[in-house]
Amino acid sequence: MLHDEETAIGLRARFRVPVRCISMDLSESHAVEVVVGIPLVLDSYEAFRDQVLSVARDRFLFAGQILMSTENSAAVKCELHEADPNMTLAFELGGQGTISESDLAAIAGHRSVMYLITDRTGLTELHQLHTFIDVTLECGGLGVKFENSGVAHSLSSWQQKRFCENNLDLLQSHVMLAGDEHCFYSTGMHIFGLPDATVPATIENQAAARLLIEFNHYRIFEAAQVKDGQTFSLAADAPRFRLHLKEDEINAGQECFVNPYGRFLLEPL
Repeated sequence: MLHDEETAIGLRARFRVPVRCISMDLSESHAVEVVVGIPLVLDSYEAFRDQVLSVARDRFLFAGQILMSTENSAAVKCELHEADPNMTLAFELGGQGTISESDLAAIAGHRSVMYLITDRTGLTELHQLHTFIDVTLECGGLGVKFENSGVAHSLSSWQQKRFCENNLDLLQSHVMLAGDEHCFYSTGMHIFGLPDATVPATIENQAAARLLIEFNHYRIFEAAQVKDGQTFSLAADAPRFRLHLKEDEINAGQECFVNPYGRFLLEPL
C-alpha cells in the first residue's frame, strides 16, 4: 500500500543492490527504445519478407525494415544482424536455468538476429509488441530476448505463455531481478514506462525479492501513481519503506539496460 509523506503504500515482491542517489525530475520526457532480440534460421531481409508473405500476409506487412500490423497500422522497426557467437550464452544466462540444452543447441545454430525496436512503452503497447514477436517467431525465430532487461525465453516456453491470464508471469517474463553485496534491484521496468526499484542488501534475499516483485506489480497493474517521498508497505501492519526516486546509476552506461525514468530506492524506516 502507498502513503504520502505521512501516508503509506502496499505491494508484493523479491531481490537486492546498492544505489548512489541523485534526485531526478520525472516531469521530464524520457526517450526509451524497447529492443527485442530474436535469433533466426533465416539470413536476409528478403528471406524474412518472403516468410511474412507466406505465413502472415493477411495480418502483417514487411517493407523498408518496418513490420506493420494490417489490423491497426501499429509498427516496429526491424534490424537484421549477423549471427552472434555470444547468443547462446546470453540465452543461457537470461533464461536463468529454464532453457533446455536442446533449445540452446537450436539457438546456437541461428544464422542471424532480428532486433524489433519500438519507442512505445506501457502495458497496452507491450501486448501489441507481443504480436510482432509472435509473427517473427512464426517466420523462423528460435527464442526471445528482451535487451532492456536481459530476460530470455526459448521458443517453446514463449509459445506456452498466457500473459492475459497471469499478470505475475507477465512481469517476471520481462523484468530481471539481480543483486550484489550492497542491494537487490530490478532491471527492465522501462519496458512498462516506469522506474525500476532497489532495496538494500540488509533485507533477507527472499523478502527482498518479494518486496521488489510486489512493488513493481503494484505500479504496473494497479496503475498506482507512486511519488518520491511517499512510503510503501506490503500490508498495513508490515514494515514501511521511504521511496526515493534516483537516477539509474546501477545500469549507467549499459545501453538498453539503463532506465531513463530512474529507479526507486526503498529505504527501510
